[in-house]
Amino acid sequence: MLKGIDVSSWQGDIQVQNMPVEFVIAKATQGTDYVNPYCDPVIQRCISSGKLWGFYHFSDDRCGASESAQYFIDNCYSYFTNGIPVLDWEELYDKNGNKVSDPSVQWVNEFVRYVKDKTGVWPWIYGNPWRFNQGGVEPNCGRWVADYPDVLRPSLDYDPGEPPATDGLVCCWQYASDGVVSGYSGNLDVNHFFGDAKAWGLYAGFSTNNPPSVENPDSSILENDEYRVEITKK
Repeated sequence: MLKGIDVSSWQGDIQVQNMPVEFVIAKATQGTDYVNPYCDPVIQRCISSGKLWGFYHFSDDRCGASESAQYFIDNCYSYFTNGIPVLDWEELYDKNGNKVSDPSVQWVNEFVRYVKDKTGVWPWIYGNPWRFNQGGVEPNCGRWVADYPDVLRPSLDYDPGEPPATDGLVCCWQYASDGVVSGYSGNLDVNHFFGDAKAWGLYAGFSTNNPPSVENPDSSILENDEYRVEITKK
């Protein structure tokens, strides 16, 4: 199991390279007209410090699913097959508290299938269990579930127990939005990924089954029962 956080523009220029996390998932885009200005600096810090990472698009059904997916791809092209792509599936409210977007299962499926068709990688889908338990959500997409046990300000070492019942494979669990992590003074979304670095790489679509090591992102490990060889980029 790996422990990590997810961030958006709310966390600003967060210095993730100095934090005791194994992965970071950053908001990249939303709709067809927003790019998070802090996304790439966060991802570059992950790369330089050897942390695993992902990047997400916040869904907005006021825009077409395919158009939204293309916008995500256009603005994150170099990230694909290096980090895990994610669709954040939730309601959107305006500044007056009025709901302005709540994508359907059909919208979500069109988005993720478009991304797979264009990039070769199935995104994860983030949402609460209720959304997945409607049924019909693309089964090839890993489920990153948001469900919060009754606990205040947990750390990454907190054990939330078994993940909630969810239709599909739960690969990651966001178990609090008020988590405490050294290196950042505010609340953070804290997560557990149910796999290792190799599994992360397979979700990301690395071109080899031997992803860059967490210790050195410019190296790959090849091994069998007798030998273990590290290949390092010049």
